Amino acid sequence: MFGLIKSDYDAYGFSLKGLIVSLFNFSTFWLVVSYRVSHALYKKNIPVLPRLIRSMGILFYGAEISYGAEIGPGFRIAHSVGVVIGPKVKAGANLEVFQNVTIGGRDRERNGILKPSIGDNVTIFTGAAVLGPVRIGDNVSVGANSVVTKDIPANLIVAGLPAKKVGEVTVPHSLRSMNRIS
Repeated sequence: MFGLIKSDYDAYGFSLKGLIVSLFNFSTFWLVVSYRVSHALYKKNIPVLPRLIRSMGILFYGAEISYGAEIGPGFRIAHSVGVVIGPKVKAGANLEVFQNVTIGGRDRERNGILKPSIGDNVTIFTGAAVLGPVRIGDNVSVGANSVVTKDIPANLIVAGLPAKKVGEVTVPHSLRSMNRIS
């Protein structure tokens, strides 16, 4: 768990000064930490605490991240309000989400998956929804207010309702985000 939290911390790009500031007022990092703790407790079959921590996330941060979601290292939330990530969602390394993003769906199986399965180095911008049993490949950017209901191959930029290809990702993920804290 601590290794994941360290990678999440690194995803925020904090300097030493940024760490001190984050300890007191950077809520999105603490939301990610609370998700990591609740998920670790859930994996150890501790029944009540994960729910309590998730409820605190809703109350304090305006976001609901299920302790049953499996999110890889480097998880970053740019703005927490309105973020919903449902149970059984799977995401790889370096997932970045912005405010009012919804990732989840009903338990309907398609192609061997029940909920969204998201690859590495994916950014989901403001107001976007990833719904149902869909796969998003590596190095994908989902545009603001887009709705993803079908699989998205790797290395694409998608936008719209429904989300469609509007471009290709050509810049490495480590250089894409301009919202790093220093």
